[in-house]
Amino acid sequence: MKLTVKKVLMQIGGFLVSILPILVAVGVKWNDYTSTTSRSVSLGIGGGVALILIFLKAIGKLPQKIKPIFRYSIALILVFLLDPLIQDLKLLLGMAIVGEVLDMSIFSWQITRLQKRIDAGITAEEISKQQEAQTKAIVDAIKNINGRV
Repeated sequence: MKLTVKKVLMQIGGFLVSILPILVAVGVKWNDYTSTTSRSVSLGIGGGVALILIFLKAIGKLPQKIKPIFRYSIALILVFLLDPLIQDLKLLLGMAIVGEVLDMSIFSWQITRLQKRIDAGITAEEISKQQEAQTKAIVDAIKNINGRV
């Protein structure tokens, strides 16, 4: 398997492992979160917004400089919509920490190591190509002067 493909798969695996504990915690408490219709609707809308934010984080398109008023507005809306989940925030934050620790311990160091190997491979290929070009230039020069120095 090519190193770049392996690196991409490791990054995807790291992302999935980092959110997996949160998904398990939500799954375990799902009946509590959907016990009433208003909680279910609130959870659905808030979950949709949360999924959009997770997707934006995953593709790295989250704007780096958002005006504070927009950040606070989004946070306030999410607090209202995700009220059933906020009640279990300690559990969910704990699961988020577990996910990040798993990602750091399993995937992050391997991704860094793969990137170094990819960079080293590219450098080695460039050096090899330069040496071949220099050798070819020397051989051509010798042919042009008929072996005379």
